[in-house]
Amino acid sequence: MGTQNDHDSQVLLGLHWQEGSPVVRRRIENETESRFDPLVHMELHYRISTEGRRVCLGHTAMTKNGSRYNECRNKLNKGRKCPKCSAAEAMYAANLHHAHTKDRTEMSLEFRQHMEQPNYLYLARFSDGSIKVGTTTSQRKDRRLEEQGACQAMIVAKTPDGFSVRIIEDRITAELSIPQAVSTKRKITGLVSPKNTEQATEELSIMTHRVHHLLERADELDCEILQLPWENVGLQTNLWKNVHRYPRHLSTGAHSLKILGALGRVAAFTPDSSSDVFIADLGELFGIELENGIFPTEDLLVQDSLF
Repeated sequence: MGTQNDHDSQVLLGLHWQEGSPVVRRRIENETESRFDPLVHMELHYRISTEGRRVCLGHTAMTKNGSRYNECRNKLNKGRKCPKCSAAEAMYAANLHHAHTKDRTEMSLEFRQHMEQPNYLYLARFSDGSIKVGTTTSQRKDRRLEEQGACQAMIVAKTPDGFSVRIIEDRITAELSIPQAVSTKRKITGLVSPKNTEQATEELSIMTHRVHHLLERADELDCEILQLPWENVGLQTNLWKNVHRYPRHLSTGAHSLKILGALGRVAAFTPDSSSDVFIADLGELFGIELENGIFPTEDLLVQDSLF
């Protein structure tokens, strides 16, 4: 995409993965529709006004053709979504993640069709050693793990539908204390100070064995036990070998950055004033209006040990 000096302002609305590469959804100035642009090699030269003007991030809805993003141009004083989009997103999330606890006859046809697809259950490992359990449809398996920034994963089971897989996911969390989410903060900590790979891989193997043992003795759980490893090829480059936590907040002041890569929502970049590679949660910028241009920036000081 290059620099954004051809326009006065822009807003980033989200980060996604297409064919193994990160793309950012953004809207330029007063355009009515957002668009996707490659994140790698993108240059972000911007500043954020003191009031930090915000716009709604929109929401996702389920249609007969699958999930669909809905634009929203409402201005916000705080938060990330307007009341209408917040309510729609909450309903979408509740239907998606709690479908196995609901009466199926009360669900929309679109959600029932989505939930009736075969699903995979996986264990994902992150750089700090954290392990989580998750679910995905067969079409989104790789993309789902890329979106989360997993370093490594094991596909441990396949179920006939999304209802069955969520029952199993909850059972694993309850009986084995494996969480269903890992914070971006922990992911960043792990990238700055990664856990020994051999030890972390062994811990994933042990947890896989425990999950398989649970599934083998639970005859009422409808699934096919699998052991399919997955590796994040994005970590096989030297980019992530020596990264530093960005000592400033992306959502305040002026910045001049060249994006080099991403793991999930965590972006790696070099500021104009440094040759070091820094990382930060790109989600800090989502929904905030960025004034494009070259502006004076603060000096950087690498202080990983202080965080």
